[in-house]
Formats: sequence, C-alpha cells, structure tokens
Amino acid sequence: MTDIFTGALAAFAGPELVIEYPVEAETGGDIDLRFWHVETSRELHLRIQAKRLNAMFNGKTMTKVAHRSYHELLHKPHTSVDYQFKTLVDAPDPWVPLYMFYNHQSVVEDPYFASGGPTVSGVNLAFATDIAGEMQAKLDAATATPKSVKHHKRLSHLRKHLFGLDALLCPAGDWGGAGVPPPGAVSEALRASWGARGQGSARTKDEDVILRILSEPDTLSPDRRPGRRISDGPPVRVDRSLERPVVTFISGRTDDDRTPSIAEDVRERRR
Repeated sequence: MTDIFTGALAAFAGPELVIEYPVEAETGGDIDLRFWHVETSRELHLRIQAKRLNAMFNGKTMTKVAHRSYHELLHKPHTSVDYQFKTLVDAPDPWVPLYMFYNHQSVVEDPYFASGGPTVSGVNLAFATDIAGEMQAKLDAATATPKSVKHHKRLSHLRKHLFGLDALLCPAGDWGGAGVPPPGAVSEALRASWGARGQGSARTKDEDVILRILSEPDTLSPDRRPGRRISDGPPVRVDRSLERPVVTFISGRTDDDRTPSIAEDVRERRR
C-alpha cells in the first residue's frame, strides 16, 4: 500500500518533492513524510503505517459492510516481541505517528457510511494514539475475567477517529507560492483534526474536548531543530541509511546552498 502511495506521488517528484527508498525491496508498511521549509528551517515529521480494509468475501462467507475491518491492526512481526501498533505509537520525537487506511470503493459508496460521522474515503488518516487506545481496549477485554469480544478493528467502530488525506496534501492556508504544502499549513490542518468535535466524532462532550486540547502533542507544531539536508541529486533515489521510504516536501526554497539542487539529469542539477 505504501508503494502505491509513493508511486502516485512519483509523478510529482522534482525540486519540491523528493522520494528516497531504502535498499531492501521489501519496504513494509511504514513511510515517513517530511515537510521542510528551507528558508525558516521549520520541519514537520510524520510516520505513517498503512492498513487495508479486509475484503468483502473471505473465500467462504460474505462480510456485512458494518463488519468490515482492518485485520492487520493487531499484527505482531516475527522479529518483535510487541504489537506493531505499540511500536508505531512509541515513535520518538519529532515524529507524529499516524495510520493511513485504504478502503474499497464499494464501501466508500455504501449507504451505510453516507452519514453519521467523518467521511469514509478511499484513503483516510487517523492518529496512532487513538487507534492504539482502541487496540489496547480490545486486548484488555480478551484477557479480562470474564472475557469479552470488542469489535474495535471494524471501520464502523474506528470511523469516529478518521480524517481526510487533504490534511497532508491539500491543507488550507498560505503556501507562500510553493507547489507543495509547507509544514505550517500541514500542522494547522492536523491540529484541527486533533481537536475535531461534534456528532459522529470521538469527542462530543465539552470535557472530552478540553482533555483533548490539553493532550495535544508538541510534535504537531513544526520545529526548528537542525534537520538532514537532502543531497543534490535526482528526485527519486535510494539511500542505504534509511529504514523506510521517506517523502520530503520542500517549500521555502532559497537561492543558496541551503536548498538542494534536484534534477533527473546530472547536467541540470545546478540550473
């Protein structure tokens, strides 16, 4: 799924968008997005785990649309002692951990999801902390006395946490003439999604909203710490030092050496 996402972005690769891949062919489900404003040195870092909605037909029976779920949310890698969701939510500063959910068009268009909550789209986002809370509740219920089953992997249950991909790729605000969103605009869109309230959302009570505002992560605001300068070179490349694909959105470009020169043709890099 992340390969599909980066493949779609590759069409826009160039001076303002650089895609870097690790050496391994199997990149897994993680991807890092880095929004970098060169002139101000402001950066916003997002670590995303992609999950796909299960199929309607599992080979034996048909699954009702209300029961469609993300089976892999409780995945535990063979090389890990912990669940994948715990590793994601514990991403160190400055990373903001998110989930990217892929949904079938038949589900998006189904009347069941026509109202009653955030829009269900082909791609939805959610904060990893919210999804981790749901997964932990499901695990706790399975080990409690008496045991109970919570259907917390279902789209119908998790919908209240969802928001749109436009928060990352098409946020409102001043882009300063750039062709890609700057970190400040993405930050504001994410903060608005973090504090979303109202019917169908995860927060409908005033006390819930207040607690949410107080718990907003500092990483949602762009920082000015010295970042990694991308080297001059092509817009799509391989970097042996990376553990996962990294997509860098470069805004606030300057005419000096702070801004890397990006071009397909080596002879064009300094132009």
